[in-house]
Amino acid sequence: MASNFALLAGDPTIAAGWLSKGGGQRVLAVEMAFVLGAGVAGVGAQSGSSVRPEAMRLLFTTFPAYGHFHPLAPLALAARDADHDVRVASGPDLASWAESCGLPASSVGPGHTDIQRAAQSRYPDETWTAHMFTDVWVSAALPGLLGLSDAWRPEMIVHEEQEYAGLLLAAILGIPCVTHSWHAPVRPAAGRRRMQELLVPIWAEHLPGRPARTSGEIYLDACPAPLQSDEVAEIEGVLPVRPVPFDGPPVDGPAWLDDLPRPAAYVTLGTVPVFSTAERLQLIVDAVAPLVAAVVVTTGPNPVEALGEAAPNVWATTYLPQSLLLDRVDLVVSQGGAGGTLGALLHGLPHLVLPQGGQSQISAAQSIQQIGAGLSLDSAAQNKTSIRAAAMALLEDPAYKSTATRVGLELQGRPSPAEVIAILLRSHGGRSAQSQLRAVL
Repeated sequence: MASNFALLAGDPTIAAGWLSKGGGQRVLAVEMAFVLGAGVAGVGAQSGSSVRPEAMRLLFTTFPAYGHFHPLAPLALAARDADHDVRVASGPDLASWAESCGLPASSVGPGHTDIQRAAQSRYPDETWTAHMFTDVWVSAALPGLLGLSDAWRPEMIVHEEQEYAGLLLAAILGIPCVTHSWHAPVRPAAGRRRMQELLVPIWAEHLPGRPARTSGEIYLDACPAPLQSDEVAEIEGVLPVRPVPFDGPPVDGPAWLDDLPRPAAYVTLGTVPVFSTAERLQLIVDAVAPLVAAVVVTTGPNPVEALGEAAPNVWATTYLPQSLLLDRVDLVVSQGGAGGTLGALLHGLPHLVLPQGGQSQISAAQSIQQIGAGLSLDSAAQNKTSIRAAAMALLEDPAYKSTATRVGLELQGRPSPAEVIAILLRSHGGRSAQSQLRAVL
């Protein structure tokens, strides 16, 4: 069945009827069209008319880390498939990865390792992380973005929620900006205010008198509703969208994956070195391995050899796309990264969340436990005994799997990336179309 967004993107007569019956928050989908200057094709025209959208130049900006880019990628691919002129901008390592995923990309700023080192060198205390995403990254990436816009001027920028250079670029160029969230709860208000404060100096340098922002005119909320914080209501222009897993271009899995015995557990702490350490991974594997027939562990930034001698039922690799793995396991154990959390829900898998210090990880851990789709342990409580007990409870009680399955099915009712692009970019629409749309509302 077509979603309400498909109707809004296509037939304005149907859309107007749906809105008159109380479309609720999704009225924002139509409001978005004229806020961003896109309009809606056919407003004031005969029902059933067909207008092919003009190609627009869309710039997608992301901090140079897989977990930042992957939530954004399905929307960029949908725009590409709709024949829009799409480009991704990020550090050189992530730009190369985006190219391999089928998206044109430009390198701006340093890679993840270099920007982390720069932030730690400049801010040797615990504030380095916040500075890395704000003043350090923005000051490093903005010159490249300005140079890119001189040669290839975007008409709209879509940035992932913790990439702030694209947001500033949109303000400098005077073009629409859309924020795409991760598949995780919105950052607490105090954290958002702190980020805004750190952005004030560089905004003042380029746009004197303009207040610094951390999100655009529209905020695409890709967090599963049961996990989302009430604080999302404080953000302007929120539009719930369907979270779509993405882990890169299709690849063949290792041969042993086809014969993986069950029950099986998947263990990961992501790809960020500060969260994924060999010692912590070894602790988790040792705790879980006796409970299942197989453990698949992805070591991320650590070489496989760093785990030491593994039990016979442990398969270790540095990276394995979750799309190849999640329908072959019965339990997910992770740090609470956005990709793993979403994947577990969409595959109806119980999830043991072991946050390693990131705020989004902590929020995901709390939410997963609260809705009954898994369990979590605070970092101070993570030891072999507690991890084994929690994993055993998740494997033995079918209620966790049932809850995860139900939440995953509910997510399919949200608008797909293709439907969101249709709303954003149906046509460029001028003032007349916008006036008629307001009259309908």
